[in-house]
Amino acid sequence: MKFAIDKKDLQNCIQHLVSVAPSKNVSPILTNYLIQASVETGKVRITTSDLEITVVAEVDAAVNDSGSIAVSSKHFNEIIHAMPEAMINFSRHEDLLRIQSNKIDFNLLIADHTLFPLVPEINLSSAVKIDAKLFNRMISKTQFAVSSDVNRKVLTGVCWKIMGDSHLMAATDGRKVAEIKINNSILFPAGSPAFSDDGSDEGVIEKIIPVKTLAFMQKIYDSQHKEVSFLIESNKVIFSYGSYLVFSQIIEHKYPEYQKAFDVQLQNRFEVKKDTLQDAIRRVALVAPGENQRIRIEVGGEQFLVNTTSRDTGDAKENLDDYHFEGIETGVSFSFRYMLSILEVVDSEKVVIKLGTSRDPLMIYNQANQENEEITFLLMPLRS
Repeated sequence: MKFAIDKKDLQNCIQHLVSVAPSKNVSPILTNYLIQASVETGKVRITTSDLEITVVAEVDAAVNDSGSIAVSSKHFNEIIHAMPEAMINFSRHEDLLRIQSNKIDFNLLIADHTLFPLVPEINLSSAVKIDAKLFNRMISKTQFAVSSDVNRKVLTGVCWKIMGDSHLMAATDGRKVAEIKINNSILFPAGSPAFSDDGSDEGVIEKIIPVKTLAFMQKIYDSQHKEVSFLIESNKVIFSYGSYLVFSQIIEHKYPEYQKAFDVQLQNRFEVKKDTLQDAIRRVALVAPGENQRIRIEVGGEQFLVNTTSRDTGDAKENLDDYHFEGIETGVSFSFRYMLSILEVVDSEKVVIKLGTSRDPLMIYNQANQENEEITFLLMPLRS
């Protein structure tokens, strides 16, 4: 195997792959990249996998001899990063990969590439396309709300639900919920075999995609590439975007019926500038109790108070003046970190919050949505 690639092109190709390759794994081969060079295509394919997600990236190269090898992903990335901005030459010499540029030489040990998991050949002729900017936006509005608790596997992914004329993404960790729904959007035509072949209910496809997969799709988003192609199968989803092919396992669980929590009747509503509320919460939170990060808002027609009390640090409060309120004076306590994570992804200058009693959830919205979009956030209260 022998090929040459400009450092900039190779760096662009591998900079995101490091987030996929595991540093440690029960299968040592997965700490390596599978590198395949082809004279026929004039491309080099670099594959990485942690078994949950597999990514294949292609980069144009001057290939003199075809071949396949496996090398340490960590050391390969570090070596390429340290190389000067110039053409880098690669060649195999028995059990070593020689990496050379100008007067710099590395010889990297090669692993047995035949141990690397097989990557199936994919026919993308039947792939469905979705606007890449919209897809990235849907991820950004939901992925922050997933759970990090590995004992609740179903909550560590984002639910993607595709109906006949709409689709949505949703995520929850049991304390907060984020949902974005796109109306008047047909991803699959009526009668599409996708609705019957994947085991989903007729007319609906519902898959839970690991957050790691969607975080990777965010990393590779590039405004130059306008569409993401995807295939949905019974146990995996495949994305094709730019020079990347992404295979992702599906989390095999039924997603919780989070939308039942949306049905609560909340008689109070206020609007306030998002930045004003964020700043007040951050200031008051400086002395919030560490164990539950509790702060409280008390809001009515006469006052809007953000406050907290901690036995260890003291107390703080801030009155807000510029707001609009409808309803009966009420108060509710919540985790300031969860609220800030929601406010961070609110688009509009003002945020709309609906609330009831101290035991009811808070429903949080943009002041106005983009056309054909419905974005809903829910935050569960902390019991007083």
